[in-house]
Amino acid sequence: MRLLPEEPAVRRMALATLVNTTGNGIFFTLSALYFTRIVGFSVLQVGTGLSIAAGVALFAGVPIGHLADRRGPREVQVALVLVIAGLASLYLLVTEWWQFVLVSTLIAVLDRGAGAVRGALIAGLVQGAARSSTRAYLRSVTNVGMTIGTGVAAIALHFDTREAYLVVLYVDVATYVVTAGLMALVPHVPPRPAGEALAMLSALRDLPFVAVAGISSVVCMHYWILELAIPLWVVNHTEAPRSVVAILMVINTVTVVLAQVAVAKRVATVEAAVRATVLSGVLFLGACALFGVSGGVSAGLAVALLVVGSLVHVAGELAQASASFLLGFELPPEEAMGQYQGVWGMSFSISSFLAPTVLALLPLALGLLGWLLLGGILLAAALATGPAVGWAVRSKENRLSERVTTREYEE
Repeated sequence: MRLLPEEPAVRRMALATLVNTTGNGIFFTLSALYFTRIVGFSVLQVGTGLSIAAGVALFAGVPIGHLADRRGPREVQVALVLVIAGLASLYLLVTEWWQFVLVSTLIAVLDRGAGAVRGALIAGLVQGAARSSTRAYLRSVTNVGMTIGTGVAAIALHFDTREAYLVVLYVDVATYVVTAGLMALVPHVPPRPAGEALAMLSALRDLPFVAVAGISSVVCMHYWILELAIPLWVVNHTEAPRSVVAILMVINTVTVVLAQVAVAKRVATVEAAVRATVLSGVLFLGACALFGVSGGVSAGLAVALLVVGSLVHVAGELAQASASFLLGFELPPEEAMGQYQGVWGMSFSISSFLAPTVLALLPLALGLLGWLLLGGILLAAALATGPAVGWAVRSKENRLSERVTTREYEE
């Protein structure tokens, strides 16, 4: 991966992403401990509050993305980040649970919207396959930023005092302000003319596109295998040392940072994206089989199976993510990119709701059989992507044809 991309606009977005995700890494590492150990909330209160926030924010990307279509994605993005900075500072004043829920919900709504706006901004700055490779580059930068943020958060964890937590969390707030400043330097992307922009919620009425996004939400459950299932599986079902979990995380992070852009450049067409998705399903099934077999064997063999499984899994992740980047830009109409990015981002949010229950009921409860069932579900969803994408492509072509016919008739 290049240290910085050649295009000045993408370079500025990359720097903004690095700063922003460094702050995210700080907050994600410290937030649960800060609100339980320092503020005094229970783990259940924190978890419930975050779940409420995520649920309320689920559809927020669509109207906020539509706003970006009408007002310009750069300006909307800068405004969102600045407001989030102000809200994040309120976290440090929270003493009651309802305050925590309110602030978390407002931030979640704006953050979900910012994700949609970011996609529209990328689409306005670069064209064609460069959009998905840019998204891939920013994903690699995100992994670097999260890692840096985790390291900064370790300072507060070391001292484990209220003052230490507050200082580092103030750094998180500052990263939002810096991010807004960097985003303001990104070139202006003109909003769509009022006559071209589609009505709000048009994306949700586009059933073929929604179908592709829905199938994607099932495939995206794979992201939680390493984060949720593997730590519990290693500790409760294998003889492998607990430290192997950290090794698997490092393998995943480093591989994504180094290889995501290269893989994304090979997925340059809709047809290639469908093939990459199917390949990812096969790889996920293979990884699940390896993870399942790691239970009930010797420690050394378990470690070997887990490492190989993680390599197979991250290969599938690279293929699936690259396909998702391209489909997320190629299937929507240009005049409504913002709100369509909001719908596309919902697939990841929905998977975050599905994954904990599915992982608990299948691999963590049924062992090898559960792992194979999980892999089968991921493969089935990957195979269903092709027909759904074909439907979405035909629907988009029909809309374009109808629009051309209407214009010719009016002329």
